[in-house]
Amino acid sequence: MASKLQLVNAFSREYLDAVEERTDPSTAQEAETAEPWEVREAAGQYGLFHPWERWEEGDLPRALFHFEEAAWLFRAIWPALGRERMFRLGGTAGAQGHPVETLEQTVAHLRDFNPDAAFAAHVAAYVVRTPAALALLLWMAGPTAQTLIGKILADLAGRPGPGTAAAGAPEPEEG
Repeated sequence: MASKLQLVNAFSREYLDAVEERTDPSTAQEAETAEPWEVREAAGQYGLFHPWERWEEGDLPRALFHFEEAAWLFRAIWPALGRERMFRLGGTAGAQGHPVETLEQTVAHLRDFNPDAAFAAHVAAYVVRTPAALALLLWMAGPTAQTLIGKILADLAGRPGPGTAAAGAPEPEEG
């Protein structure tokens, strides 16, 4: 049986040197933050690594956290950081306020200039359309929150949802 090679990179040094002379495409940030990610211990803390990266072999994590819970939260949203923003704050404010835009259209107006709101909506949109990220957030919420979320989802399942005749998002009942 052949022994397993311990390659740092499958490409030759000459090839990598030639590639490094090129300019990255506009998709480089998405490639850098794309799945898969793992949370692993590193120097008594918690690092965010690709599965092929190893602290023991000198690879540095993308982030290093003092608390495991923080590491898992960042793990859930990290891939959203490199993606084209789903929402962004538009140009000049009009009578309705500051426009919030997608690539195709204006979807809202904010009374106050708040780019953090548009970025938070981008991250939330990523999470709700990425089942693995949503599952990680629910897992991190713990058993009490998951029990309550189950009750809220059961209640919401019996109500009209987005895109139905009833306008507006339902407010979950407490308890």
